[in-house]
Amino acid sequence: MSEHHSPHERYMRRCIELARRALDTGDAPVGALVVADDRIVAEGIEGVRARSDVTAHAEIEALRAASKGLGTLNLTGCTLYTSVEPCVMCAYAIRLARVSLIVTGARSSDVLRPVNGWSVLTSAEILPDRPPPSTIRDVLGRECAL
Repeated sequence: MSEHHSPHERYMRRCIELARRALDTGDAPVGALVVADDRIVAEGIEGVRARSDVTAHAEIEALRAASKGLGTLNLTGCTLYTSVEPCVMCAYAIRLARVSLIVTGARSSDVLRPVNGWSVLTSAEILPDRPPPSTIRDVLGRECAL
């Protein structure tokens, strides 16, 4: 019997592989990727400790690589997958980049705080000239909680 996985699950499984690599280097287990036209155009691995860089979150790394690879700061039409819901910094960067869809795995405890990554992602008042991305949550959430 063959398993059938949705594209979202397939991409999230790749995020989990990246998250495991981050964990192996002593970082938080977070992996992210950017997809355009049903192909992965960039990947990011959490590297805060490994690179001594507080901004080296998986989502930021994926956005940087996507912008460089695609030759644009405008990622309209792209989907960002991340194994854990993004923090405020990453959520703001996602909004700045105009990502159209974000797909998340494990829930973050930050979403319970008054100002959190989720509210930055979804609030129309933040960056009103850049519409909030569509969102899909909890894709392989248990598997993402490494």
